Amino acid sequence: MQTVEGAKLVCIGGGHGLGRLLASLKEAGPNLTGIVATTDEGGSTGRLREEAETIAWGDLRNCLSQLCTLDGIGQLLFEYRFQTQGELDGHNLGNLILFALDQLSVRPTDAIRVMRDMLNIKSHLYPMADRPTTLMAKTIARKNQDANILVGELSVDDTDEEIDHLYLDPKVNAEHEVIATIEQADAIVLSAGSFMTSIMPSLLVENILQAINQSKAPLILVVNIKEEELGGDIRLTFAKQLSLLEKAGVRALDHILWPANRELSVDHFNQYPIKQIDMKPCERGLHNEQVLKTAVLDLL
Repeated sequence: MQTVEGAKLVCIGGGHGLGRLLASLKEAGPNLTGIVATTDEGGSTGRLREEAETIAWGDLRNCLSQLCTLDGIGQLLFEYRFQTQGELDGHNLGNLILFALDQLSVRPTDAIRVMRDMLNIKSHLYPMADRPTTLMAKTIARKNQDANILVGELSVDDTDEEIDHLYLDPKVNAEHEVIATIEQADAIVLSAGSFMTSIMPSLLVENILQAINQSKAPLILVVNIKEEELGGDIRLTFAKQLSLLEKAGVRALDHILWPANRELSVDHFNQYPIKQIDMKPCERGLHNEQVLKTAVLDLL
């Protein structure tokens, strides 16, 4: 097993899943990089996107908070959510700070770098793209019903229709720092989390996809503790996840970390590079940080 300090690790995802993965590996310091989905449209982030042409800041803020080693008022302020009777109600102060830094910076990537310095974070964190874009999905046509186009993460998460494939509109590219980091990686890890709205968006960015497919680093998927549920009675099965990856053009997975508590068919176990791990799930069904770190490093 390689030590966490010696491996160059790139983690891709969003929300709590990526934050948990980054927190488990943060001993890697500057050798750890998170590439964060920026297509969220809910809550404070969604309101900012409606009011200004900006990327989604919520998942970036969450990951910064997870990586922060400073205790006290600084981190509390970053996570503070206003409770007022006015327009500030429900806004997250960290989102507003990042948005303000973006207005003062050349790129969102630069705004994140400034915030990393302020929070004394050694690891790197990048938005999947500096230009705003929207997650889109085309559904599978049903009897007496044509295929539909779903616009935005909320529509994708809430749909009761089977999704054929995902894409971004408009198309965007990642900044050069993101691509250079992927090219130098010893491992590329797709975090647990909402698969279609946290994991897939970054993989739909054209030059990120190309860099991953050209990389010699192992591509690792961390599977959720529980199977995801979408709208209606639809479940996002493992087979469907693999189908979405394939339709996006992502190369075959080298390793799949599967929670031992989750049912696994014999066919899947024999067909794919699956390693079952007792993830010892913690609060909110999240993976145990120490177990997750060990499981990832054991594959290197």
